[in-house]
Amino acid sequence: MSFSTDYPEYSEIEELIRRARAERSVIIAHMIADAVVAVIRGFKQMRAGLAHGIKLERDIHALQVDALFRRSLPHH
Repeated sequence: MSFSTDYPEYSEIEELIRRARAERSVIIAHMIADAVVAVIRGFKQMRAGLAHGIKLERDIHALQVDALFRRSLPHH
């Protein structure tokens, strides 16, 4: 059983059908790869944003502790 015996009316365009299937497979593979890259890029940006937020929180905390420490020192 081959394509030409199953579908004799399409035997003339059999190679075109094979190429179209191969091109479709390549396009789908590119779409999947692009989606994976986009997800990875999104996670990297999210991680960078969280790290920046944590750094800001630490800076604010350090400023608050410094202000409390300065108030607790005796003034001469």
